[in-house]
Amino acid sequence: MQDPQGTRDESRARPLARWSLPWANLALVLASLLLSLVLLEIGFRAVAGLPVFKFADWRTHRLLPGQFRDRVVADPVVGWTNVPWTRSDDSESNFETIDYGIRRNFDETTVRTGGMLAVGDSFTQGVEVDRNESWPAALEGMTGVPIVNAGVAGYGTDQIIMRAEQLLPIVKPKILIIGFFDDDILRAGRSLHDGAPKPYFTIENGELRYHPPPRLQPPKQESLMSSIGYRLRDGLGYFATADYVLARLTPGYWYGTESERYQRRPEVNEVAVTCALLRRVKAQADKDDIRTILFMQYYAYDILEASKPPRHAQRVIACAQAAGIRVADQFMSLRDIAVRRRSAMKEYYIYRPIDRGYGHMSAKGNRHAGHMLSQALRDWLEALPRTHEAGAQPPTGERP
Repeated sequence: MQDPQGTRDESRARPLARWSLPWANLALVLASLLLSLVLLEIGFRAVAGLPVFKFADWRTHRLLPGQFRDRVVADPVVGWTNVPWTRSDDSESNFETIDYGIRRNFDETTVRTGGMLAVGDSFTQGVEVDRNESWPAALEGMTGVPIVNAGVAGYGTDQIIMRAEQLLPIVKPKILIIGFFDDDILRAGRSLHDGAPKPYFTIENGELRYHPPPRLQPPKQESLMSSIGYRLRDGLGYFATADYVLARLTPGYWYGTESERYQRRPEVNEVAVTCALLRRVKAQADKDDIRTILFMQYYAYDILEASKPPRHAQRVIACAQAAGIRVADQFMSLRDIAVRRRSAMKEYYIYRPIDRGYGHMSAKGNRHAGHMLSQALRDWLEALPRTHEAGAQPPTGERP
């Protein structure tokens, strides 16, 4: 005989089973989706050469000047500068600084005077290469003359020259090398660069007028949906795959709530300001019998796609020469190499297969730069004292 009680219990259980089945299926789908996303993230990082298990805000990490990283600090005069006595543990191996945020070339522990001072942006600093692979380090190894590497990532030509003016009385060099990357000229026309407040100059009544880094205004009041969207963006920033995709599909959304927070442009004639600043620093250097050279560098795509430098770079080169500044221009020597073999640029610049993009100069590209500068400076270098034999490792030392 069938148990009536058992029948009643079974009838009560059936609706519960029917009710729980959709939720179980949903949980299974979500778990499968989450696992797929995790595997996709791990696979993307492995292919892209990124640390597989690193917890990082990739969106913020990619903002150019790196003002959000530990190695730089805000500066009320030049906008930002390298933190002194720091070491970076990210992909830029062996990034170490000493006093004044100067990057070590080798194992120097003090600011070496009486040699050469190199100022510039990330191309001079040697982003993406080891400390002994930047072009200042390469040039020092070739000549035996100590070179102070004072490059700071993200600088415009205005900031580069201001840093030279700050360090000339400290380093007391015999030669000043001003390293410009062609985009640095355009950065002189910005009061914000990739979110970082920077100073700028205008020319008024024929005179340079300095404008300090502006204070960032508080963000505008956002709607609820907009606020949710940007909170979601902040969370997605910790996924390298989301950073790669959204930076290309919606860069305006990915990098800020409004474009002017990252690229504010006052009414500035970038070329005229750069030329006026070059004349100013040249006059300061001449007073102390310091010889000045301008070293112009370019993106790989400029080399590959054009037969001559961009117009703004040509104009700055011309005004530098008119001011009596010696110029070493890397464009044509690299262009000749690219014309013979286009793929050679992958050797001279850091090449990223994942997005087929070029970054900063590789160790080989920096050696090319060092060789070009050593040739351009040959007659000046003959009168400078060497601290070690050319091509040899400089003496080491411990921090005092």
